[in-house]
Amino acid sequence: MNERLSPPSRHSQNLVPSSHVLRHAVGPHRFTLQVRVRGQMGPACHMACLGLENAIHYAEAEFPAFAERNPWIGLDSAQRQIWILLDPEEESNK
Repeated sequence: MNERLSPPSRHSQNLVPSSHVLRHAVGPHRFTLQVRVRGQMGPACHMACLGLENAIHYAEAEFPAFAERNPWIGLDSAQRQIWILLDPEEESNK
């Protein structure tokens, strides 16, 4: 079963399911993850994950220079949501 949702394109950001719909679709022991880049509208990524460690591993793999991009990580265990906020990539990292 493929639990990963593809990131929305810049033109279809309104097509991302709400966190309420996604949370019930993935089950009670999972989290929804949103990765956002400072200065950009909408999430760069919105998907289901197993928890904080899984979310960090995913972000490290998918976003170049993750640690250097000053990640801020938030977790809401009651709503089963994780947010990661990143600085934009520097021109030398693109």
